[in-house]
Amino acid sequence: MSYASVLLISAVIVNTVCFVLSAISLYQLGQIVLGSDVLAFRAAQFYCINPASVFFSAAYSESCYALLAFRGMLLLERNLWISSAIFFALSGAARSNGLVNIGFLLYRTACDMVAWHKVKARISVIRFALYVCRLAMVLLLCFVPFLAFQHYAYTIFCDQSATYQDLPEHIRQYGNKLGYRMPYMEQSAWCSSWPQLSYSYIQSSHWNIGFLNYYELKQIPNFMLATPMALLCACMTVSYLMNHPLFCLSVGLLPHQCSSKKCFVYVVHTTVLLIFGILFMHVQVILVKALILPHKLHM
Repeated sequence: MSYASVLLISAVIVNTVCFVLSAISLYQLGQIVLGSDVLAFRAAQFYCINPASVFFSAAYSESCYALLAFRGMLLLERNLWISSAIFFALSGAARSNGLVNIGFLLYRTACDMVAWHKVKARISVIRFALYVCRLAMVLLLCFVPFLAFQHYAYTIFCDQSATYQDLPEHIRQYGNKLGYRMPYMEQSAWCSSWPQLSYSYIQSSHWNIGFLNYYELKQIPNFMLATPMALLCACMTVSYLMNHPLFCLSVGLLPHQCSSKKCFVYVVHTTVLLIFGILFMHVQVILVKALILPHKLHM
């Protein structure tokens, strides 16, 4: 086989294994969050048979990201902060939107603070300082892969001393064929901007990502493709809000009777991704962004 064929077969095998492990992790997460083995199994089933599952066997990073993100959520539910932060950090290395997972750590911190206040526990200065240091450490850990990649991109594409021979031939041919700006050419606009983030420039200039940029007549088929998943997520959010209005108004922090307390942060996570996906991203991406947890939210 050719080298390219070996790479493709390897990618399919690795992604399929990651997909299976991510489904297992989602099932274990559902057991804790949903409080039901049946609902957790059903959620994992829907995750496996959703229309976007084709991306989990192709040469994309979705399978790896899903495994790392689900595992991080599961470990956080088990109060394993450091291990959870490591997996969230690795998810950020797989895909830049892994930074969103920091929200789970921040929300768990807010819940802990409220719990301490409810029991009127006196916290020593040393204990509080250690808690803050731990939080700062795990947040920094989550940011490191993202920042490291931005620095790596800067050293390659913003280095004025780069030459044509610094890149492998197949990369030069690929970049020239698609008309990409190569490192040995004039510096990209993002090299002199602040903050120096390559992602923002690439997404706007090459992928046309921006507020309502995707709303074109030719994209109607893609909107139709994403509509079922978008409606499912929207119905889940509305159902949760209608069944637990006071709990949602308190952002899940104040004491209210709610049978689905642990679902709140995941509902918020899904809703934020849904809104951002509809307004800013290529709308068909919604198919692989949604975390299906609707089955207990109407109870």
